[in-house]
Amino acid sequence: MRIRTKLLLILLVLAVPPLVAISFYALREGRLLGDELAERAALSYRHAAEQELGLMVDLIGEDLNDNRRLMELSVALLAQEARTALSGPADTATPARTAEEFDAAGGLPPGLAPLPDYPVPSTAQALSLSHPRGTALAKGKADRLAGLLPTMELLRAKLTDNMLWAYVALPDGLMASFPGHGRLPETYDPRQRSWYKEALARKEAAWSILVDASTGRLTATVSTPVTAADGRLLGVAAIDAPLEAMLPESDLSRRWGTGVKALLVRRDEAAGDRALEVIGSQNFLSTALTWNTPLAPEPFAASDPAAAGRLAAAIASKKPVQLAMALDGQDFFAVFKPFPDTPAGLLVLVPREAVLRQADTAEAAILARTQGMLTVVVAASLLAVAGAVVLASFGARAVTKPVTALCQAAGKLAQGDLDSRAPVTGRDELAHLAMTFNAMAPKLAERLRLKQDMLLAMEVQQNLLPNAPPTLAGLDIAGSTRFCDETGGDYFDFLTIEGDGQGGLDVIVGDATGHGIAAALFMATGRALLRGGRAGRADPAGLISLANALLCRDTMDSGRFLTLFYLRLAGGGLAPAGHLEWARAGHDPALIYDPATDTFGELMGPGLPLGVLPDYAYEGQSHPGLKPGQVLALGTDGIWEARNPAGEMYGKDRFRAVIRAHAMSPAGDILAAAHKDVADFQAGAPRDDDITLVIVKADIA
Repeated sequence: MRIRTKLLLILLVLAVPPLVAISFYALREGRLLGDELAERAALSYRHAAEQELGLMVDLIGEDLNDNRRLMELSVALLAQEARTALSGPADTATPARTAEEFDAAGGLPPGLAPLPDYPVPSTAQALSLSHPRGTALAKGKADRLAGLLPTMELLRAKLTDNMLWAYVALPDGLMASFPGHGRLPETYDPRQRSWYKEALARKEAAWSILVDASTGRLTATVSTPVTAADGRLLGVAAIDAPLEAMLPESDLSRRWGTGVKALLVRRDEAAGDRALEVIGSQNFLSTALTWNTPLAPEPFAASDPAAAGRLAAAIASKKPVQLAMALDGQDFFAVFKPFPDTPAGLLVLVPREAVLRQADTAEAAILARTQGMLTVVVAASLLAVAGAVVLASFGARAVTKPVTALCQAAGKLAQGDLDSRAPVTGRDELAHLAMTFNAMAPKLAERLRLKQDMLLAMEVQQNLLPNAPPTLAGLDIAGSTRFCDETGGDYFDFLTIEGDGQGGLDVIVGDATGHGIAAALFMATGRALLRGGRAGRADPAGLISLANALLCRDTMDSGRFLTLFYLRLAGGGLAPAGHLEWARAGHDPALIYDPATDTFGELMGPGLPLGVLPDYAYEGQSHPGLKPGQVLALGTDGIWEARNPAGEMYGKDRFRAVIRAHAMSPAGDILAAAHKDVADFQAGAPRDDDITLVIVKADIA
């Protein structure tokens, strides 16, 4: 049997049964997936709707808190101005208009412009003075209260729709109201109103819910006592806000439909920890209430005691909460936003069906689309089976020859023949595969050569670094470099000072810009210049000044530079006979940790990186030698600039903590602990810079 026939049969056997099986599987899984997607979409919509509602309530609650604080600040300002006006001389410049003048004019006295948005004839050009029936108008006090007109005008401009009336009532019953309007009801006495009594009882700002005597509107009133400097009561200042401005049910109803309830609630301390009461709602105003009907909090009767308990706990802890709640036989989604400085808050109740409406719609739409998709899958499966038979016969013929040739070329390449090439015939995918194969071979050879070059460069650079730390009396020294690529720009070196008879040692740590081959070459150049300059036995500042001048000649236009810390352990580096000399070239300062005092010091000093300015003169610095137990650490910024997967930097505080924790260990152990701590912090995140660290520890006597 010809191979083409065999391939045809194989393709049919391989393609048709799995295709049929996959079709049935797709039908079954498609239906299951549709049901699952519908359910998840419904849950997602529910969750999104609940989050949206929570966000709306949070924003409204914040706005309500802002309005409440603004009104409290406003009434405090009004009280302050009232205290000044009542304690000072009478203001005769602002005429005082009595409520009788408004009534006598049948609305407004001549010359006053009406406010079009007020439910009773009122004006913003004057305040009105009223007093209880049977009492005389105190002219001096009236003139003083008239001086509050500019303050009340300012408050109305700031509070806008949040202010209905502003007024100041005196202990004798005299009251100044703004905007100016006619006389209040016959039996009205401000001293008997809840806002007056609450302010006197609390001796600070107090809130009341009541029916306005002039308009019949339900208001939230904030009031505060006005006292003289000697503590004597001068009166009570108050501001009315329409309750609908404080409880914006209309804003929520536009989004969630009718049935939304906005309530001001608090815990009923007298009735128990879980008892709640409503201190304000739109339902407080009914046809049975009049202006002098006292309003009392209503019990909040939830059908679910557990939900009521959670709400009471949220009010007590002043934390927001979202929960399901049944009220009056109807299920609601409840969102509570606490007031930050009082054991109460805003509770919004949205009917559960309003929250779930979008979820139900999305679920039905997905199920309908799933059914249509399954119909298409059935038709497509039948066509695919038929097409597989036809394509298998053509495929067997078209694939055999090019595949055989490609296999032969691949076999030669696998045996090491990098010149092997596959014949290219036609313009189909097999021809493209052959061209790709032919292009791959030289690239593979190039990558092999590059890999060999990189391995050689790594080997050369590793040979430039010290194989082992030097031995210096009284000192324990360790150092290492970990590159983020095969090669890098970090560098450290130990150079023994020959012939000085004191056991001195130069410790050098450098960091060239970038990493990889270019940084490694730059680092090698700097190393050669530093080692060559030591023939003149210059101090650290002189050595890096010479190296900088030579380095700038070749690299100044490249934009590359090399930071360096050149430390000399003069006289063995131990106190009192030895000392430390160093010069900095833009490198981070070295750290010295003293376990005896648990303090860190830094070897500072000015200096630009090498390769920036050719004539820059570096300054040498000095420090007493190391005391027993002290640890000196020289590192590159790859340590403290290492980042974890969250993008957080390792930082020098963590590095100092490692030095402190292992200060009693040998230098090699401190070095290993620092590398391990950085690696643990990175938690597998890729390193983007080389890490070099040198530890010099003075032995404990």
